Amino acid sequence: MSKCNICPRGCGGDRSSGKLGVCNAPDEIFVAKTMLHTWEEPCISGERGAGTVFFAGCNLHCVYCQNKDISGGACGQRMTDDELEAAIFDLASRGAECIELVTPTHYTVALARLLRRIKPRLKLPVVWNSGGYESVEALRLLDGLVDVYLPDFKYFDPAVANAYSSAPDYFEIAGRALGEMIRQTGRPRFDGEGRMIGGVLVRHLVLPGHREDSFEILKYIAAEYGTDSVRLSLMSQYTPDFYIESGRPGDFKNLSRRVTSFEYDSVMRLAVELGFDGYFQRISSADRKYTPEFKK
Repeated sequence: MSKCNICPRGCGGDRSSGKLGVCNAPDEIFVAKTMLHTWEEPCISGERGAGTVFFAGCNLHCVYCQNKDISGGACGQRMTDDELEAAIFDLASRGAECIELVTPTHYTVALARLLRRIKPRLKLPVVWNSGGYESVEALRLLDGLVDVYLPDFKYFDPAVANAYSSAPDYFEIAGRALGEMIRQTGRPRFDGEGRMIGGVLVRHLVLPGHREDSFEILKYIAAEYGTDSVRLSLMSQYTPDFYIESGRPGDFKNLSRRVTSFEYDSVMRLAVELGFDGYFQRISSADRKYTPEFKK
């Protein structure tokens, strides 16, 4: 970690000396929360909930981030490999449907090491829940260790990606990462209880004022990889509270409101026309009560 280039930022932060990079994460693993998460997609949460590990820090820092309490850096609890292993198996013993690693990108090297150690004893699918902004080289460390990839695919337009996440190359990076995820896991697979045990479930959050951006993302995935290569989770849950609380409501006024039914429904219709299978949300999902409490 003396010169970190794990993610596409390639910022070269010296995480071992405390001179942190974009993700604001040191080389030690910081876990912000572990919980049985019942608000994920049905094939991930199931009846009992996903055994979710939320990591602190992030390489995107979106202006509307709903996990802003933990995405800024090293908060929560520092964990050794042994302690994180114990936390994971504790979640499994409590009935978790899977082990879901949330915002794990900046800890890819350490998590690959841990997964190699515990995977033979872990009888649950491992889910990698990320912002989609990942390097192919780092993802290859996870080949055979992750069962289900759950990436965001946030932006098509470089200007939008730059404005909201300071990542003008997001579309290019996320497109390549998605291809590597599909290569590793193959087409979506489910067990007899409807639990996803392999494949890629792509999340796309429809943002207010950007339905055309959503159209382009759906058309790209369909043309490049085929709609049967992934499952789609089309999300209407954008909640302006977190953007307003950031103190920047004057920068992007569209982000100060929720997505309209017209915006979401038009994107949903295109997804159906293109042949995507997966999940759609009610507009009522746009409520901060579905965001875990990280300050407790």
